[in-house]
Amino acid sequence: MTQQPLRVLCLHGYTQNAQKFRDRTGPFRRSLKRALELVYVTAPHQATDFQPPEPAVDDGPSAAWWNRSGRPWAEIKQSVRFLRQTMHEQGPFDGILGFSQGSGMAAILMALIQAAHTQSTAFSSNDVELAALVDELAACPPPKFAMLFAGFYPDLPQFDALIKGPAGSIAVPSLHMVGEKDAIVPMERGKLLASQAFVDATLLTHEGGHFVPCNAAWRKRYQEFISALPAQ
Repeated sequence: MTQQPLRVLCLHGYTQNAQKFRDRTGPFRRSLKRALELVYVTAPHQATDFQPPEPAVDDGPSAAWWNRSGRPWAEIKQSVRFLRQTMHEQGPFDGILGFSQGSGMAAILMALIQAAHTQSTAFSSNDVELAALVDELAACPPPKFAMLFAGFYPDLPQFDALIKGPAGSIAVPSLHMVGEKDAIVPMERGKLLASQAFVDATLLTHEGGHFVPCNAAWRKRYQEFISALPAQ
């Protein structure tokens, strides 16, 4: 019997949207189409911290999972609720793929879902709001793996509370790809996400910058990671 592709929720980077990310991951998507069914979604917020140059052709909204200025956690909560609804309407998903800010959003979402499924989870009286958000995700099946590119550890006290709390670091197989010449997200920030937020992390380094590498050698490494996942 032919194994069905794993369904993967794909979270784009800052100022991107679902179509932009789909276009920019075309070689990755086509080369792994027998292994992965990629579902792209657009973040619910307008990117306001930075705007890319006006494109010659309209390529959709410049979206964000959160903006650093203003109230980032309030926007993250809205993004979490948007993704919860997406998972309910378009799921189930076997895994999550993130790029840049989308990798940080994936880590936040997975930490919240893990906390919701950890019976011993308890938060201090100062974390009532965080506990309420965790409770909202109890019906979401935990993703079984993550593939994160050009990611970073979200520098937020709420994320620290999740990772350093009773639920602990995210306990699923994860692949982390960082670029030695990434001028947008320094490589060390991606390494920190892998080492501090995930238990079973595979860290890979490529020689390029801020993109998803997909030459033949890297496609082989991605396929090896997917093939080594526990039976679904």
